[in-house]
Amino acid sequence: MLPLLLVSAIALPWQLHATPGAHSIVAADRPFEAAGISWTAAGDVPLRIRVSPDGITWSNWIVPAIDGDLTDRSSGRFFSAITHFGAEQRFLETTFDCDVGAVTVTMFPPPSHRGRLAPESQSTHDIVSRVAWGCPDGEAAPLWPPEYSTVTHLVVHHTAGSNDLSDWAAEVRNIWYYHTYTNGWGDIGYNYLIDPDGVIYEGRAGGDGAIGAHFSCRNTNTAGVAMLGTYSTITPTPEALAALDRLLGDLCRRNGIDPMAIVFHPRSGLDLPTILGHRDGNVPGATCTITECPGDALYSLLPSIRSLLAEPPPPRRRAVTFP
Repeated sequence: MLPLLLVSAIALPWQLHATPGAHSIVAADRPFEAAGISWTAAGDVPLRIRVSPDGITWSNWIVPAIDGDLTDRSSGRFFSAITHFGAEQRFLETTFDCDVGAVTVTMFPPPSHRGRLAPESQSTHDIVSRVAWGCPDGEAAPLWPPEYSTVTHLVVHHTAGSNDLSDWAAEVRNIWYYHTYTNGWGDIGYNYLIDPDGVIYEGRAGGDGAIGAHFSCRNTNTAGVAMLGTYSTITPTPEALAALDRLLGDLCRRNGIDPMAIVFHPRSGLDLPTILGHRDGNVPGATCTITECPGDALYSLLPSIRSLLAEPPPPRRRAVTFP
């Protein structure tokens, strides 16, 4: 039985709108421990941020990662990944190389110190439900009712955030809010998420076949699986990779997917591996996002994952009986 989180006791993220331009300071009315920044611009504009608990003592400048799953360069809308600061803050300063528009700062509360969900709770291949990880809307979608399609492709992502947190369920709630409200996707974009402890979380509401928002505006016939963390140079933990293998294998069996096949994906117009990285859908000038997701280190593991899932299961031993 997976533990339930008391939603009423969970502090939710919130948004503040900064003054458009090259420089701005926003003050929060309550402490935050992480933040995500969104802005509009005609092209890539480098962003730096710093934070302060009191408006006097400031951190060093930080260059946040760009969230390739959310950033839509075709419409000029950019998003940073969720950046953690490791301590409570009250002020955040942004600076760009030139003027930008519509700057929104999404602030995420300090973790509730409930601790991590225990990996052993996954011993029967359970998936942590939306209710269990504390989704404020429970099993329902807050804004968009689920739509469905036949799943033919499984898209692997990373979230481009922190690799070491004390409360991964809190990070799932952060991503849910960032996707649902800051980005306006109506719900979390991924169908499933996996933390470094190997715990699997239910993502978008609706269950099997629900169309997510994760594959460059071409989500039909896909399921999105996001590894929590950044895997450009760091390999996911053995626990996370084992959970990814298990989940992808289960999704292949349920949907009749050959993990070694290359299959036409109608919405993108591309012939794609049935197990692919988000970057495999990049089409410059055609897709709404161009991304390096799921990071070089994780992407390099996909061929071995496909091969592993294509291997037949070991034969079951026959029981030996004695007269």
